[in-house]
Amino acid sequence: MVLSSIASNDHSADERMPIIRAGTAACRRYGPSKTTVADIARLLGKSPASLYRIFPSRAEIWDAIAADFYESHLCFEPSSAGDLSRATDQLKETMLGLHRLLLQAQQGDPQMYRLIVLAASSNWPSYRQYRNRLQGLVGELIRAGIGAKEYRRTHTRAAASCLCASLAVLWDPRFSATPPNHCEISAQKLVSFVIDALR
Repeated sequence: MVLSSIASNDHSADERMPIIRAGTAACRRYGPSKTTVADIARLLGKSPASLYRIFPSRAEIWDAIAADFYESHLCFEPSSAGDLSRATDQLKETMLGLHRLLLQAQQGDPQMYRLIVLAASSNWPSYRQYRNRLQGLVGELIRAGIGAKEYRRTHTRAAASCLCASLAVLWDPRFSATPPNHCEISAQKLVSFVIDALR
């Protein structure tokens, strides 16, 4: 599927969200490979043509469904309270928390998990937004760690990209289905090892 950016769509969220919600329900019922636009339209009591007036293509409907799932189920923000005030602790909490969310989705919502794996494998805009949001958060935490002298001075954007790439097995749906314990390394040890490179 070839996808354009969904941000350029002029239709309001009020028009788009019912389609996304119905698409999510259909995907959970039939799976992403078997769900059709007609299935989604039927749940809404509308014609497929009316959905195409809101979304120009089937691919953009699927990407919007994936984007909504990434945003609603895989959006992790670290706590800054108490013992988690240090950037290192917040980085660890972020990567481990996101890994837990992915594993919960894989086990508890397998059809939607298949959709986000497809989004990641095909590099859809929804996946790129998810990845960029994570890299931005990691960059902010690294910057805070540099300011607090937890980490040595470095190019924060490059460091965030390297850290996320090193820990892709924890946050990327294509890889997180195979937890790092297959080589007897716990997620906690892996995160600690990678973050130590910032010091």
